[in-house]
Amino acid sequence: MSTSQGRQVADRIREKQMRRSFIDRLLLPAILGLTTVSAALVLWQRLLTEQRANIQAATKAQTFFVKNKIESELNARILLLNRLAGRWQARVLSGDEDNESDAALLIGGYGGCQAIEWVDPTFHVRWAASERWNEADVGTDLGADARWRVPLQHAADSGRVTVTRPVDLQGGGRGLLVFVPVFAENKLVGFLLGAFRYQELFHSILQDVGQNYWVAVYDGDEEIYGRFGSDPRRAEVWAQETNIEFRELTWRARIWPRAETLANARSSLPNAAFLGGILMAGLLAFAVYMGETAHLHAEVLKREIAGRVQAEEALRQVQKMEAVGRLAGGVAHDFNNLLMVIRGHAALSLSCSGPDNPLRQELNEILKAAIKASSLTRQLLAFSRKQVLQSRVLDLNSLVTQTAELLPSALGEDINLFLDLDSSLGRVKADVAQMEQVIMNLVFNARDAMPDGGKLTIQTVNSHLDENWARRYPEIRPGPYVMLAVHDRGHGMDEETQLHIFEPFFTTKERNTGTGLGLATVYGTVIQSGGCVCVLSKLGEGTTIQVYLPRVEEKIEVAEKPKELSGSLQGNETILVVEDDDAVRRMTRTFLEINGYTVVDARNAADAIQLMERHKGSIEMVLTDVVMPGMKGRELVEQLVKLRCGLKVLYMSAYTEDAAINFGILGPGSAFIEKPFNADELTRKVREVLGTSIVV
Repeated sequence: MSTSQGRQVADRIREKQMRRSFIDRLLLPAILGLTTVSAALVLWQRLLTEQRANIQAATKAQTFFVKNKIESELNARILLLNRLAGRWQARVLSGDEDNESDAALLIGGYGGCQAIEWVDPTFHVRWAASERWNEADVGTDLGADARWRVPLQHAADSGRVTVTRPVDLQGGGRGLLVFVPVFAENKLVGFLLGAFRYQELFHSILQDVGQNYWVAVYDGDEEIYGRFGSDPRRAEVWAQETNIEFRELTWRARIWPRAETLANARSSLPNAAFLGGILMAGLLAFAVYMGETAHLHAEVLKREIAGRVQAEEALRQVQKMEAVGRLAGGVAHDFNNLLMVIRGHAALSLSCSGPDNPLRQELNEILKAAIKASSLTRQLLAFSRKQVLQSRVLDLNSLVTQTAELLPSALGEDINLFLDLDSSLGRVKADVAQMEQVIMNLVFNARDAMPDGGKLTIQTVNSHLDENWARRYPEIRPGPYVMLAVHDRGHGMDEETQLHIFEPFFTTKERNTGTGLGLATVYGTVIQSGGCVCVLSKLGEGTTIQVYLPRVEEKIEVAEKPKELSGSLQGNETILVVEDDDAVRRMTRTFLEINGYTVVDARNAADAIQLMERHKGSIEMVLTDVVMPGMKGRELVEQLVKLRCGLKVLYMSAYTEDAAINFGILGPGSAFIEKPFNADELTRKVREVLGTSIVV
């Protein structure tokens, strides 16, 4: 990690601490302010409730008065019709039929009565008296219409006054009809019919009643009378309803106050109390906020200093590990080139010596030592993140299960291995072989921490790392991860040991019992795969090492089995070898020539381009080092294919740099061989590349 990146991390930590201190300062003022506002809201609500109750009580009283007024006035009109019917009965008995004057008097004296008619027992109209609408035709047969015949028949049968439901009146509008049967000497002589239009009837009854309220009367769902303005607001909470009983009819009356009535009834006291509470809450909150600000300044400064110290310590640790890794990677790269020359010459000498040659045993020992040295350099490259990773999407549970099958014999009978695997575990993208090595290294390290045996647990679980983790481990980004944990109940580690366990060659074991590269390899592989490693340990309580790898959504990739080469590894193709190390280039040339290949070589990219331009014969493949002075291997290939198409390419390197093969991950379509290699390994890889149809 660079200094600028570390400074950015420290700035993010400081910014977040400042936001947190601001929230701390607001907490108590906010609580006090909200409490005061809540009290003001309670008082405001109580005042409004009391005000609403007063308005509703007044509306309810007015509703009761309207109900009584309508019922009493309607009964008075029925009473007048009954009296008029009695007068007409007496006149029928005396032979006097002058009834029109009484009917006209009733129509003119009482509002709402639109007509008085006389109907004979056969339901025919004999005469009619009306005021503002056309008279009914005398002689009309009311029995022909069921609307009139049914109530007439009911009045005749019961001998009582009958009232109809809403009907369309002859003069327009809706109203009701009242039929009063008239008997003389117990004989039905006719009916007195009174027609009342709803609007005029209720208006005459309520014209001096409830002027500050709107009124609507309904017969079922039909509105038969309404007194309201342009905005009736019938559904508001102030409305009161009551039932009006009139003979066999039941009407529903709805009464609610006018807008000006509500305005006069409402007091400004609730709003004044609420605004006063808001002002008081603001003043109290501001006063407490200023006090909290003064109190927390020291705490904020203290946390900022502690955070800066922690960030600087994390930065120093990362920089130290990066510096050690860069040094180890550089040494491993150069040492791999030397090992290749040593192994190559030893192998060639061994192949030329007979079975009785006294130097044969020494040459074998040289080869064995070189192979062991190659293993050490490979671990150093893993720590320095310079190894080549052939990553694919995989199921970590399956990998753990497969690896665990090989562990019991290596752990011993006194180690009890338990697997705690999450069945819904997400997928990761990593190098299978390297992840197997990570699991093995962690398990063997846990085994060595329990010399007397014990329980060793491998656990997998889905996890999510937030910004706090990113602050502790700058190499990761917040998001979904998969955790692989190895837990032992060994002797544990102190804090000083935990600071150094990932450093190359650091070990707490006895001399000659370990290389000190196991956890360093784990660290480098996990970091190169985009994850991080966390250590939890206490002396006497054991150790848990947690590996976090980014969770991916792609499907699991099945690794392709390497194709077995049939036939001889010999060839006669022409190969261009580009390598800046003279000894390695000569050894590579020798490996190819002894297997029949024609080799042309170049020391650097510029020489290779010139050679390609001058060479007249065919060149089937380019074998180039990845990292060279000046132009890198991939850049060289891009230039060569412009000069000659159809080239096949094989990259070689002791490690691959970020700019060479996709940040240390071997990209699809790029053939690669890792140094050091022997003649068989090289010719097998060359034969494999030449046998494919992939060209650059």
